Amino acid sequence: MDYIESGMDFSPLFTSEEFQSFYIEKSNLYQNIKNDSVKSVEFIVIKNQEFYFIEAKSSFPANESSKDEQILYDKLHHTLDLFIAQNLGLANHTKSEISEEFGDKSVLGKDISKFKLHFYLIMSEKFEEKWCKNVLTLLRKKLTPLRKIWDIEVKVITEQEARRLNFIQ
Repeated sequence: MDYIESGMDFSPLFTSEEFQSFYIEKSNLYQNIKNDSVKSVEFIVIKNQEFYFIEAKSSFPANESSKDEQILYDKLHHTLDLFIAQNLGLANHTKSEISEEFGDKSVLGKDISKFKLHFYLIMSEKFEEKWCKNVLTLLRKKLTPLRKIWDIEVKVITEQEARRLNFIQ
């Protein structure tokens, strides 16, 4: 399978023993419901007791009137809902796909309070760190309800930082 999103190669998420990853955007689970206005981030990644919801972008407007912030809000919100519903056995579609992918690292039956949640927006190489900080400010404001409810950390990082974290090749 090809793990290219927005011109970045995310194969280390699937080849490194450091991570356990699920390509939710390409999954049957998501494909079966996306026509019902459900949105998704690209990847869900587990590393230790942490869950990363990862979205990649090669473009993003730098103004507050942008619909892109709402799209990212929807992607994160829908993915969180879908992920938790699947792990709690509440969803009635392709029920075991996430559990099969994560195996015993599924949150099912575990104390979720011990897990830290992260949302990473990874911007392609044409974006500078300063620009990412501006986008982060906009996103943190837009994602305030999700940040408060889920205690989720929001980061906007450059392609170089994603490479340093071993998210991309």
